[in-house]
Amino acid sequence: MTHVQQSGSVRWAWDTDGVVTVTLDDPGRTANMLNQRHHDGLNACLDDLTTRLDQLRGVVLTSAKRSFVAGPEFEPSEITPEEAAATYDLLVPLRDQARQLETLGRPVAAALNGSALGGGFEIALACHYRVGPDDDSVIWSLAETGMGIMPGGGGVVRVTRMTGIAATVLDIVGPGTAFHPRAALAAGLVDELATDVVAAARAWVLAQPDGPFVQRWERPGYRIPGGTEEPLGLAEEVRRRSAGSPVRALAAVREVAIRSASAPMDDAFEIETALFRTLLSAPEVPALSHLFFAMRTVAGTLPPTPLTTRTAAAVREFPQITANPLAAVFFAPDAPVVEITGDDAEATAFEVRAKGGIPLVVSGGTVSFVQALLDAGPDPDAMAAAARRALDAGLTVDPAGADVASVLAAGYPPWTGGVLRHLAYAAPEAGPVTRA
Repeated sequence: MTHVQQSGSVRWAWDTDGVVTVTLDDPGRTANMLNQRHHDGLNACLDDLTTRLDQLRGVVLTSAKRSFVAGPEFEPSEITPEEAAATYDLLVPLRDQARQLETLGRPVAAALNGSALGGGFEIALACHYRVGPDDDSVIWSLAETGMGIMPGGGGVVRVTRMTGIAATVLDIVGPGTAFHPRAALAAGLVDELATDVVAAARAWVLAQPDGPFVQRWERPGYRIPGGTEEPLGLAEEVRRRSAGSPVRALAAVREVAIRSASAPMDDAFEIETALFRTLLSAPEVPALSHLFFAMRTVAGTLPPTPLTTRTAAAVREFPQITANPLAAVFFAPDAPVVEITGDDAEATAFEVRAKGGIPLVVSGGTVSFVQALLDAGPDPDAMAAAARRALDAGLTVDPAGADVASVLAAGYPPWTGGVLRHLAYAAPEAGPVTRA
């Protein structure tokens, strides 16, 4: 007989084999968020598991939502920038919770039913085994470097131990790569793809030997791929990739990976968290966070039902010329930026997004917003001046779409947060004209 308990946004069920299925289910949300409800609920769950450890065979961690934790399918209106920022106040408690889960002494498998980003994927990495669906719409990523920061809850430490220093810095955490399931499997970030992820995770738990269970990289004799010394040429490659950008996130990931590789686990986590906090105060972080929320807003422009009629608005397509890690979370790398004008522009924006494009609604004026930036580029000051001239000439633009388009299709520096945000920040008394 199954025994079910609930606390906060966490529900857990004991079955007759001693396997506990822990389900993340934030009430009233389409996606789970790492918030106080999550923290308090998981605390209660861990207390119960620890108290009854002699009855515990293992744990399966999953989600009742479409995504695992904070995937790209959330509703933009549900998770505010303020709530997302409040997660940083819970950084150490959440980090320590993940460590407690990891060191229960019983096998813990993550059944990743959908996408997981940032701290959500860090929780999955703290599990001993990860099962995901073979579904190209699913994304797993530690994409924090796209916001000028990096994982701070153990993500860099664990990926380094799993894949090695070079892969962590250059292929996974450093570039904030968004992995679809088969790529994640090839990279070693997940261990299995299955149709029924919960059943597969439970089967793995039951297949493990009885007795104390620890992470594979904490077992005697485990060696980090490539060793614990800095790989030859890594520093030079990090400098090359960072050239021209004030953002220090990639350099910080390198430092954490190198220093943590030879440190005891608890010391390694402190190294990561301390470097994360230094990045939070960087002047570029607010602008990069703004760009993230702009992308999330644009990605949310989907109609409640598919459109059945074509609209008459005019469209003009521009390819993405900037490979942005945050954009890869929400849009396909070949998704065009589509500038839309006309009476039916709003309806057409829905249609464009439903087909995988990135919509930018404009009206008034006589010029293309994106083309004006391209013609003025690549100098950022010249591009900003061109944007101001277009706005002063009567062009009206959707602010979120304009900031996304200016970065992805025109190559405006992402650490400005987009050209409209840059103009508003530089001259708030003469801020940009936006959609009415």
